[in-house]
Amino acid sequence: MTTPLFDVVAMTEHWTRARPGTVACRVDRRRGAEELTYGRLDELITEAAARLARAGVTAGTRAAVMIPPGRDLVAVVLALLRLRAVPVLIDPGLGARAIGACLEEAAVQAFIAVPRAHLARLLLGWARGSVTTTVTFATYALWFARIRRLHAGTPPVAAARPRTPYADDLALIAFTSGSTGVPKGVPYRHRHLAGQTELLAHLGALEPGATVYSTFLPFAVAAPAMGCASVIPRLDLRRPGRTDPAAMAASIAAHGVRGLFAAPALLDRLTRHCARHGQVLDSLQIVLTAGAPLPFSVLRRAQRCLPAHADVRSVYGATECLLVAVADAAELAGTAADTARGAGTCLGSALPGNRVRVIGITDEAIPRWSDDLSVPAGTVGEITVAGPAVSDPYLKRPRESALARIDDDGEPVHRMGDLGWQDERGRLWFAGRKSERVRTADGEMYTDQVEPIVNALPGVHRSALVGVGPPGGQRPVLCVECEPGTPGRERREIVERVRAAAIGGIGHVLAHPGFPMDVRHASKIRRPLLARWAARELGGDGR
Repeated sequence: MTTPLFDVVAMTEHWTRARPGTVACRVDRRRGAEELTYGRLDELITEAAARLARAGVTAGTRAAVMIPPGRDLVAVVLALLRLRAVPVLIDPGLGARAIGACLEEAAVQAFIAVPRAHLARLLLGWARGSVTTTVTFATYALWFARIRRLHAGTPPVAAARPRTPYADDLALIAFTSGSTGVPKGVPYRHRHLAGQTELLAHLGALEPGATVYSTFLPFAVAAPAMGCASVIPRLDLRRPGRTDPAAMAASIAAHGVRGLFAAPALLDRLTRHCARHGQVLDSLQIVLTAGAPLPFSVLRRAQRCLPAHADVRSVYGATECLLVAVADAAELAGTAADTARGAGTCLGSALPGNRVRVIGITDEAIPRWSDDLSVPAGTVGEITVAGPAVSDPYLKRPRESALARIDDDGEPVHRMGDLGWQDERGRLWFAGRKSERVRTADGEMYTDQVEPIVNALPGVHRSALVGVGPPGGQRPVLCVECEPGTPGRERREIVERVRAAAIGGIGHVLAHPGFPMDVRHASKIRRPLLARWAARELGGDGR
């Protein structure tokens, strides 16, 4: 495919020309916020692109970016896209070993980071065999660079502008969260980004002129391209689950935020804070949540903290195909009773352009699509999706790519690794991760058809169903995390309450002090780690 695309850079530049004095970004800081107009943001992008170009970054250069949230991060990512280089985005909370493996897998050529990340790369040997260019970005470095230019009397030199990208040009590389295994590199081409932009338009949050607050930084960086004023929050990317809810609420109120994107765990923290202080987030009109199914208890609490006209929407997707389906608040409320009875969680309807089908459960590769792969409505199977945002196969992982993809006459079909079913209205329901199903001698059990029943019991914050023992003979174990601050005696009573409920005939119930969660959203339970913990607690064989 050789047709040039209307890309993210061109979209941002369109708004810069149309309204240079309008706010494009608001960057939260400890003391107040910094506002960047489109004109000022364009200057920062130009400066960053010039620095990167002088260092040797060109079209096609794979460049790792390890910069904390702020204006430098926004400027660097957009500058790389302007140069037609390829940003490589890795969660810093993955840990040193996993980061090194990601950098190696992506074969990064440039390392663009703050000083401490450069020091870590040198000490730990990250990407020693591939990195040829290093660039340091820090506020003081940019300040000194501007002072030198001021004294020299010379304006920044703009980097040469590469051509408009083609649809099949590589745009960026992201990594999966690693919540159910090692992080995998996911290549996006410019046509994938264009497809995501089209799907985003159906959600109604990123409309020109709106102010949006996203704790998922790729959306925060992309928002100005959609004509939105993006709030870049103060986040510790290594511990996103510890984000201060008071600071979030204050920022949303101060900036008049219209659209909020937050994972269920952060939305839970925010709404608990608002409930304690009787705070209503009056400016919000739409809340998007993704990264894990949205518990009904969090939805109900969120609605009490929002104005009556605001909507909450749960978005389903994955790194490999970011936007698949969406369920609004009315749909989630209308299906909550079914979820509490063990049906799973309603994910809503597929977004226009996506084709969602459910196939029989297998752990084997499926090279080619066949219509007899599909299961009847109401039957639990593996969710698959074909659509404009389905990415390329994983980097340097042929086995994992073969297990995740089916060829449908040249169209890639992505196997989500999630189990679910479709109802008579075509809505999608989530039953749990395929790799986390519990395979007992009497049949299989699915996490999201058990845990919501447990979570509805008084005192339970969340639960996790895991299997102990070999597949086909596993013993189901319920791990229970009590509400924060629950005293030890009450904890034991809650465990007994869960055990007495005899949900699914599960006899093993263990209290856990705090579940291990995924790094990116702090919303996905890392059940493989819990399963190993449960095995130790039960003596290894579950008896």
